[in-house]
Amino acid sequence: MSPARPSSPTRNTVGLMYYSKMIIKYILIFFIWLTPTFLLADPWQIDQDENFITLKKNGEIQHGNNIHFNFDKDNGCKFNVFFFIYTMQDNPSPLKEIFEDPQIYLNFGGQDILASVGFTSPFGLGEIAGIYVATNIPLSKDFIQMNEDMLQDNLMTMTIQKDYAKYFDIPEENWSFENFGDKMHEAHNTCIANQV
Repeated sequence: MSPARPSSPTRNTVGLMYYSKMIIKYILIFFIWLTPTFLLADPWQIDQDENFITLKKNGEIQHGNNIHFNFDKDNGCKFNVFFFIYTMQDNPSPLKEIFEDPQIYLNFGGQDILASVGFTSPFGLGEIAGIYVATNIPLSKDFIQMNEDMLQDNLMTMTIQKDYAKYFDIPEENWSFENFGDKMHEAHNTCIANQV
């Protein structure tokens, strides 16, 4: 019997080890690159479609609870302010039926306001509601200043008030309004440049 040969990697084993190390390396690079994305708030986004220029920001509590400033190209670039809020609350009936009267009380930026539920829709395991805070607003220095005065540590806060809160499992949201004035002007200027 001949002595056992020391095991040496075969050509296939070397290739497999090389690709395994490459895959691990790229996965590690991906997670290192992705980590700061989770740690930082999303920046403002400006989207454009046929009729609107939309400035939007993701929520700080629930990422999908976006606030929108929707500039209408067909209406002198006046804008609507609305946000989406998602709920998985086990409600006795769909939000569409609950909010037959679309009025809803909010505390928005520390001020109690009456807003309007524009629409509701089933979404995933819950429902999503679109809530209008203001409509048909012209951009002005006063509007920007009023919003900046409502901020708490650069955050716009929102809490659903009174009896309405029970229909939402998380009845509050915060949005970072850092660079709000600059981004509003940028979106407005984009709207003016693309008016129909």
